[in-house]
Amino acid sequence: MNTKQVNVKRLGIYLLTVFVFILGFMLCTIPMNASNTMFCILYMLFSFSPAIASLIARAVTKEGFRDMKLHLHLSGNFRWYLLAFALPLICFSVKFLLPVILSGHADWLGAFTAQNVLASVFTLAAMSAVMSIGLIGEELGWRGYMNQKMEPLLGTVGTCIAGGIVWGLWHLPMDIAGCDAMSDVFAMCGGRMIQLTLFGVFLMWLTQKTDSVFPAVIGHYMFNESQGALAALLYQGNIPEDADLGVIADVFSYLPLLLLAVVFMGLLLREKNKTLPT
Repeated sequence: MNTKQVNVKRLGIYLLTVFVFILGFMLCTIPMNASNTMFCILYMLFSFSPAIASLIARAVTKEGFRDMKLHLHLSGNFRWYLLAFALPLICFSVKFLLPVILSGHADWLGAFTAQNVLASVFTLAAMSAVMSIGLIGEELGWRGYMNQKMEPLLGTVGTCIAGGIVWGLWHLPMDIAGCDAMSDVFAMCGGRMIQLTLFGVFLMWLTQKTDSVFPAVIGHYMFNESQGALAALLYQGNIPEDADLGVIADVFSYLPLLLLAVVFMGLLLREKNKTLPT
């Protein structure tokens, strides 16, 4: 087999293994709903399934376990680590804060003192360096393995876009498992899937740029945790219990998506232009 065929085979085995985990997860919906302990165990197993699938693919194809991108590569890449940390924080600051300010209720943001904001940022930074390691269960598969196999087949831009789409869709079973009604499923599958896909593109790009899974690990952690940190600060303010920002909150809930899309397209086009012959 030539190199392209080898990569197709390895990618196919990886994705097939991930699909088997997805199927198993969906078949366990009933016992998961019956027991919180079972839900937590299966949820964690599913979260680590990309890493498990990558190890299985490496073993089955006798590829070995080198080049798993488990190195920091800090030299020359610090700005990308900083971007991985800052971009989710910026995006979700837009989502949570701007609607309040533009609707004329800036007085609600009493908790956002310089001291509190810096404390939250430093706490997130410290936690991202420690707690985010648990996300290697995902990143070792998606960014540490899948992108290597896609790159020779689809190129950098195609790999980032396809990888983002796959990552977004992979979350569906977990999201559905946490919903009580189909109406909840449809409500979350719009904006959340787009948001996950766009952020997945960014995480793939970070890995391509740095040749390491750790910027993606940090970015993934910040995507998960910065929303909670901002919401916690926001609700320490002077917000009335019956506060409703109406349409403006709905509009600004999509601004992070727009910011992500603009940043991603700029980065990807810049990368593509660099590779074009002069």
